[in-house]
Amino acid sequence: MQRTRHSILEFIKQRGRATLEDLAQETGLAPMTVRGHLSVLERDGLISYEEERGRVGRPRFVYALTDRGNDLFPKAYHLLCNRILDALRDTDGVITPLATQIAEHWAEEHRHRVRGRCLDEQVEALAEIRTDEGAMASAEKTPEGYVLCQKHCPASCVASRHPDVICAAEIGFMRLLLNASVERVTWIQSGDATCSYRIRPLKHLEPAPTPNAPESVCRPAPAD
Repeated sequence: MQRTRHSILEFIKQRGRATLEDLAQETGLAPMTVRGHLSVLERDGLISYEEERGRVGRPRFVYALTDRGNDLFPKAYHLLCNRILDALRDTDGVITPLATQIAEHWAEEHRHRVRGRCLDEQVEALAEIRTDEGAMASAEKTPEGYVLCQKHCPASCVASRHPDVICAAEIGFMRLLLNASVERVTWIQSGDATCSYRIRPLKHLEPAPTPNAPESVCRPAPAD
């Protein structure tokens, strides 16, 4: 981004709100020049403005960052998530129910996007959902069903430390949303380039593992 525009965003971030006059004084530029930069930032969806009227004189515009503008600044949500999950790991019997609850809430959030659709359309909707969430997902139909491929892990900073929550919740979410068999084929956390999943109707679901051979949802499925 152009340096002056970034400085304008930083100033608004620090102040919360700023007028054209504030920004002209801060940058040392003419108001007309600053207004040109503000127009570009508004066009890009990074700032918004509202009209503020005083008792006398002309109204003035006050600028603030949009959600998109705020997203340009560094965040450390993963640090908080890891600290919370580290603490929960010390509590017996919490992690597995937590992953299940996350999966259930996640699926319920997107249920309306698959309701009443056939499995073909549901898988496409799932790919769109995961792409919207930053996973760069695509779906392909195969003779056995479908393969969903995710080229990016948007939660990698937490998933690498807590796959028993993040990865387990992800695959649980897919199973609940589609009401289908979902098995992991490749896994970024094990060194693969992608996370991919084989999706099949429930009639093709593999027999449940025996009690002596439990299967972790975070372990890549064996090759056919």
